[in-house]
Amino acid sequence: MRLEVDEAGARVAAALDETGEIIGLAAAGATRDPDVPTAWELYSINVVAQQQGSGVADDLMQATAGDRDLTLWVAAENARAQRFYDRHGFRIEGATRMQEVTGALEMRMVRRHRAADR
Repeated sequence: MRLEVDEAGARVAAALDETGEIIGLAAAGATRDPDVPTAWELYSINVVAQQQGSGVADDLMQATAGDRDLTLWVAAENARAQRFYDRHGFRIEGATRMQEVTGALEMRMVRRHRAADR
């Protein structure tokens, strides 16, 4: 199996259960936004429904993005994801866009760490 993204230097991580089945995927790398609120972006994070709330997403975010300043886009209607990101220090930044494939409204969230936390 090969997991990759097109952006140079990006990180991709997969979480496997005890049988070797993929239960989560995440990807992060250089921000793709033209206004560059942070240098790094969480492109995606997905966990199978049965594993949500288990800590898998926490581990995937750490594996792909670490503790760096980070930007992401989240569906405006996805309150569960917004609460997850809020627990990880993300705040709604104010920018919005329409997701190209689904047409869903997305909001940009940003996490900034104090220099002492790095």
